[in-house]
Amino acid sequence: MPKIVIIYDSKSGNTEKMAKAVAEGATSIKGVDVELHKVGTRFPISSLDKIDAIILGSPTVYGSPTTDMREFLTAIVDLKKSGKLLLKNKIGGVFGSYGWDGGWVVDSLAATVKTLAIKVIPPVVSAVDQMGGMGVRISEENLNKCRELGKAVAEKLIKP
Repeated sequence: MPKIVIIYDSKSGNTEKMAKAVAEGATSIKGVDVELHKVGTRFPISSLDKIDAIILGSPTVYGSPTTDMREFLTAIVDLKKSGKLLLKNKIGGVFGSYGWDGGWVVDSLAATVKTLAIKVIPPVVSAVDQMGGMGVRISEENLNKCRELGKAVAEKLIKP
């Protein structure tokens, strides 16, 4: 069964909501296994060689991914360069949230994914946090875009 891993970081909970929406979209396609991991939680990094797709998400911090996500990506790139991670024939996707700095985080994530020779499947989702009565939140429209991303990656695995 094809496997998708969604790896994200979240500071306010918005990017976590997005990650869960991506997972919902991916699991809507039968025959795909989906795992969700927050950066910093324990999972074997070597397992990335056994997956078929990776989807990355991060909030924007001064125009870049969070420090934890940057450290994770640096480790992945270093392991690939050293030959310890192969990451052959993988596809992927990216998503991110932002408040004031613009949606540049998705550009950074997409560039890293391409550096790893992983093909980015659209849509790339960059969602602005909206100020609501309860504070910052992600709109349902943007959560639907996240579901579309998960579904698009899963469909690509089932119907290449």
